[in-house]
Amino acid sequence: MVPSVFLDKQQLISQELKFDIYYNRICEFDLNDILEMAWDRGIKEAKKIKDKNIRQLISQENILVETDEKSYNPYYVIFSDYNSGEEKITLYKKNIQNIFIPSIPDNYIFWRDYEKVVDLFLSHEYFHHLETKYIGLTSEIKKYR
Repeated sequence: MVPSVFLDKQQLISQELKFDIYYNRICEFDLNDILEMAWDRGIKEAKKIKDKNIRQLISQENILVETDEKSYNPYYVIFSDYNSGEEKITLYKKNIQNIFIPSIPDNYIFWRDYEKVVDLFLSHEYFHHLETKYIGLTSEIKKYR
């Protein structure tokens, strides 16, 4: 697995979709439409908050952030998770430290800082919060077979 920040748009979204439970329902010819729609939604929301501190945004929304320091499963790679019912983000510290950070290429050494990586995952999960609370789920925009 290549860390997301080092992939181009097509590679990133394809990699993310492969972990989605509905991936096998997406027809190959529909994939580009889905990729573009999801990318555009993410960019639109990112532009709204680009100058804001992600940790402050999360605090203002009263989202609980929990760090799981025990779990580690190299066969089920998950770095963070958002639970909309509890409005809680869980960061999987050992997966971040043992899988994500070591896989960062040398020319991106800046990203080997744990706190910077955490901000990246917090931003990703904050988008899921926006989806469930304000803008609607991206997965619900287009229904596929």
